[in-house]
Amino acid sequence: MRRVTAALLLIASVVLPWLPASAQKAPLLVDAEWLRARLGDPALRIVDMAIEPEEYQKGHIAGAVYLNVNDARIPVSAGGFRLPDPDEAARLLRALGIAAETQVVIYDDSGGLNASRLFFTLDVFGHEKVAILDGGVHAWTRAKLPLTTDLPRVAPTSYRPTLRAERVATAEWLRDRLRDPGVAIVDARSPGEYAGTDRRAKRGGHIPGAVNIEWKRNLRLDWTFKPVEELRAMYAARGIVPEKTAVTYCQTHHRAAHSYFVLRLLGYPRVVGYDRSWVEWGNRDDLPIATK
Repeated sequence: MRRVTAALLLIASVVLPWLPASAQKAPLLVDAEWLRARLGDPALRIVDMAIEPEEYQKGHIAGAVYLNVNDARIPVSAGGFRLPDPDEAARLLRALGIAAETQVVIYDDSGGLNASRLFFTLDVFGHEKVAILDGGVHAWTRAKLPLTTDLPRVAPTSYRPTLRAERVATAEWLRDRLRDPGVAIVDARSPGEYAGTDRRAKRGGHIPGAVNIEWKRNLRLDWTFKPVEELRAMYAARGIVPEKTAVTYCQTHHRAAHSYFVLRLLGYPRVVGYDRSWVEWGNRDDLPIATK
C-alpha cells in the first residue's frame, strides 16, 4: 500500500504542474513561478491593475489586460462607490474576456490593494477561479521575469455571473447586528480615522464594536502578503475568528477589500463586505458611532 501511495504521489507531482489552468483548482494567492508556468494557457486571463495606466503601457506580464480600479466599482453621487449590479458586472467580465471557466489572476503595483477590489467584485458575483499574484509586478520583476508592451487580443464572452448577495452588507444589515456576538467587524482604515482624529466624513470615529486592523498590516515590507499563520494569529488576537461572520469596511471598501481578501485567504467561511463603508456610515446621522 505504501508503495502504491508513493507511486501515486510521484505521478501527481509530475503531471499536475503541466495540467492547464482549467483542470486545476488554483489557490487564492499565487507566486510568480506559478503564473509563469501557465502563461499562454487559453483558460487563463491575467488582469493588470497598476495605479497608472502608463505603467501598464511601459511593460506588463504577457497576456495581461489593463483594468483601472474604478472600472471594478461604480461611483455614487452621495460619495464613494458601490459594487456593479448584475448587468454592469456581466458587461465588465465579458469585456475582459472572462468566462465561467476562466482562471483569473490579478496583479498590481500597490501590494494587492487594487487587485483586491476586483477580487471582491468577482467573489461577490460567484466567480470561483480567481487569484492574486503575491507581490504583484514587483515580485515578477524581482524574479527576473520579462515584461512586454504587446497588447493582447481579447474575445468578448457571453458570461453572466450570479450575485452572491450574502457576501455584501448594507448599513441596515450591519446596524441590526451590532450586538450580535457572532459578528466581528474589521475597520481597515488608519488608526487616526478609526479614532476620529482624521475625519473624512461628516462624523469621525468608527462603527461600534469594530476593531482596527489597518490593511497595511497584512503585508511584509516588500509588499508581499505575510505568511498565513502570522495573518491568522493577528486577526484571531483581535477576536476575528472563523466561527464568526467577519465584516470588513474602510472609507470606500477599497482598503477593506484587501482585508476581505485576506480573510478569504485564511479560509474564513463567512466574510461580508460593507461596500458603502464609512463614506455612507459617517455621513448618516441615524447610525451610531464610537470614538474609543
